Amino acid sequence: MSTDQIELSCKEAARLMSQRQDGTLSQIEAMELKNHLFTCLSCRNFEGQLGFLRRLASRYGSDGPPPEDVPV
Repeated sequence: MSTDQIELSCKEAARLMSQRQDGTLSQIEAMELKNHLFTCLSCRNFEGQLGFLRRLASRYGSDGPPPEDVPV
């Protein structure tokens, strides 16, 4: 990234994090996101929340909640 280029906004970083979970980013996008995450605590927290939601959603696949989570 050149020094005269505007840094990635948090909104754009969030979009790239979501896109990364759905597929792949270009090398430039990945580098820009990595640089943004290095300096932005809020976006690092958001990245962790995305990972948590993804793991939670995969746990509750199309078959519904696991038997131990079904209320009695």
